[in-house]
Amino acid sequence: KKQYVRADSFPQFNYAIWLGNRKGPGRMSATTRDLLRWDRALYTTQLVSPATLQEAFTPARLSNDSLSNYGFGWKIQQHPRLGKVVRHSGDNPGYKNEIIRYIEADKTVIVLCNNDHVKLPQLLQLIEEELGR
Repeated sequence: KKQYVRADSFPQFNYAIWLGNRKGPGRMSATTRDLLRWDRALYTTQLVSPATLQEAFTPARLSNDSLSNYGFGWKIQQHPRLGKVVRHSGDNPGYKNEIIRYIEADKTVIVLCNNDHVKLPQLLQLIEEELGR
């Protein structure tokens, strides 16, 4: 007699929420190559106007008149050597991802991780240190 066991019945896998298919949030799947092509296109007017990108990469003004560190979908930072940095991340059980664009330095870091990589922030920090040398 064949018997099936659900993966989440094992304690080490009980954190997972099974999504039912391989597509990510918003029904999108992409590779690092896809994301790099998208990144490169954002340096042109091929996808959106410079004014739209400027607006997306500008910190939002909050109701108390202070500035947020977030634009339209992008966390906005300033790096002492690399200049303006915009980044976006996402995750679900089973994966984490991040795209970091060092706009003024024309450098991009894309990480797609197929597990709950707890050391991803430290890894990204090491990469940034190398880029800033």
